[in-house]
Amino acid sequence: MDGLVFMTAAAHLVYTPFTKVEESFNLQAMHDILYLRNNFSQYDHHEYPGVVPRTFVGPLIVSMFSAPFVVLFEMLSINKFWAQYVVRLVLAGAITVAWNNLRKAVTNIYGIEVRLWFTAITITQFHYIFYMTRPLPNIFALPFVLYAITYWMRGQTKPFIICSGIAIIVFRSELALFLGLLLAQDLLRQKLSIDGLLKIALPAGVCILAATVLVDSFFWRRLLWPEGEVLWYNTILNKSSNWGTSPFLWYFYSALPRAMGASLFFVPIGIYFERRLRPLALSALGFVLLYSILPHKELRFIIYVFPVLNIAAACGCHRLWMNSAKSAWHSFLALIAASHLLVNVLITIFLLVVSGTNYPGGAALSRLHRLEGANSNVTVHIANLAAQSGVSRFMEINSNWTYSKDESMNYSQAEIAIYSHLLVEAKNKHNTELWATLQENFEILEFIDCFNSIGIQYNSILPVRIKTKPCIGILKKRVSAETVLQPEEKPPNEKNPKEITKNKRKKEKIEADKVDETSNLPLDVIKEETELDNKAPEPMDKSEQLVIDHLAVQVDDDDGIVATVEEVSLELNDGPEAAKEINFQELRNLALKQTPQKSRAATKLKIRKIIEQHFRAKGRHIENDSAEIQKPPGIPRSGLRQSVKSIIKQEKIKEMIEQIATMDLTRICDLEKTSTKECLKQVIDKMDEESINQK
Repeated sequence: MDGLVFMTAAAHLVYTPFTKVEESFNLQAMHDILYLRNNFSQYDHHEYPGVVPRTFVGPLIVSMFSAPFVVLFEMLSINKFWAQYVVRLVLAGAITVAWNNLRKAVTNIYGIEVRLWFTAITITQFHYIFYMTRPLPNIFALPFVLYAITYWMRGQTKPFIICSGIAIIVFRSELALFLGLLLAQDLLRQKLSIDGLLKIALPAGVCILAATVLVDSFFWRRLLWPEGEVLWYNTILNKSSNWGTSPFLWYFYSALPRAMGASLFFVPIGIYFERRLRPLALSALGFVLLYSILPHKELRFIIYVFPVLNIAAACGCHRLWMNSAKSAWHSFLALIAASHLLVNVLITIFLLVVSGTNYPGGAALSRLHRLEGANSNVTVHIANLAAQSGVSRFMEINSNWTYSKDESMNYSQAEIAIYSHLLVEAKNKHNTELWATLQENFEILEFIDCFNSIGIQYNSILPVRIKTKPCIGILKKRVSAETVLQPEEKPPNEKNPKEITKNKRKKEKIEADKVDETSNLPLDVIKEETELDNKAPEPMDKSEQLVIDHLAVQVDDDDGIVATVEEVSLELNDGPEAAKEINFQELRNLALKQTPQKSRAATKLKIRKIIEQHFRAKGRHIENDSAEIQKPPGIPRSGLRQSVKSIIKQEKIKEMIEQIATMDLTRICDLEKTSTKECLKQVIDKMDEESINQK
């Protein structure tokens, strides 16, 4: 049972391995201590100091316990992202030890049954377990707070004061409210005198303050008490409200219900029946009430009271369970007490799944490592959203790559020219011009989705659905004609004979492939394509010719529509244009006629494929006219590969493509809520309905 809380926290960590911007300082500090070591000038906080300085004491302690694992990883050539798991598990381990110490005190005071309820309630809740592995200042303070509460419950004044001093002076000054209320009770009950308090608090406080000033002044290169500056900034100047404000009672009607889950209903029952718990529980609630005065509120700011309220809930559940044999009503209440743990589990699973969608930056960089793992020449720019939603120095696992988080990036041509890849915020109504500029030089590899909203669904077993939206775009610099050619390659008239022979054979093979494909087409299609082949080709620049030769795709020069979707798509699937999902920017460029011939052809091919797939998905049969390919005897019609030229009425499809190519989709669909592909399907349905009505 002692390791159950730790194992649950580890499971949460494995499911959500990335971190947010609030955790950035402590995580980067642990990375720098473990990997940069005495190269202090390269530490991350010199380049990104944050709004207020934070202490290095917590990261230094965790790094000391993590160092043996890091040395082992280096010996075994294990990439340093695994070290991120280590430092966070060490932090969770420290909290687990402190929590187990509190659990022993609960056992001694309230009994074994309350201890079991306390354990069950804790591991079935989400936020406390989830935050155990989060390198936040509040979480570094949490072990000292748990020890302070334990010592207070046992009546051990001196260690209570020392642990309280460490938590307040080094990590979180607002804890003076919570722990001060407990201290005030001891003074009022005369368990501690003022003289006795000063004899312990003054020397302990001076030593603790000197330690943090000494350590942090060294790392920050100036005389500094970090938590003092934080106290001044957040409380005296009240500048924390720049990051948002919440109503006065927000902690009570939002934070506590989410954090406690169904266990919250049993807290007042426990406080009512267990009189010994009232001073501790009421002090915790008093702290939340006093801290509500500060306008900027976050759930993690009151995480210290969750174990205390869980003790109260455990006492309440134990009382109901103990009285279950008295009557049917008491049995029903006992059943509710046991069943609420299942409700907690369901809430936890749901919130964990939601949390897994909140780190698109980390997911994007991880995906880029998989996509370009074999490429050693990568210079990637990590935009603000990506840097704030999962990216850390622990993820810089490729020593040959260059990772940049330049916050002053304006995305000018000169600035983006030095990068081979970009991790930037996905397209939205605020950055359409930026994306138009970027897509001139970069192609989209993938979009990484993140949490958008929660929807209700009535036609599924699960009543709710987590909706996501594209958040981070992974972009790669386009390959120009000069890049396609080898650096040593000479102009065509200076190529050596072996190269000429090789290229000649390649072209002959392409022509032979065309003949083989044409032999399977109907006569009128062959005739039409032969006429197109006999036309004098329009002049192409070198880049277009290279791409066309590479893809070996036959294109109509007048509209860029590929002859057959099913045949050519087999070749295009590996190409740089057609391999990507159709997007709004492509259609916008097509409508404004700002695309080169090869991109126009690829975009119209995508439109044609969507039309074909949409009609088939609706159960619309493919109409075969006189050009229908005759199937051999014994072969079912569905098994025959058909040309797009025979789909429904080809003139109608071509008209659809031409109309779509001139449309402004923003006037038809809300592209913030609807994908480009779904919008196109709506347009296709509308055009089809209009054509039917005209008939």
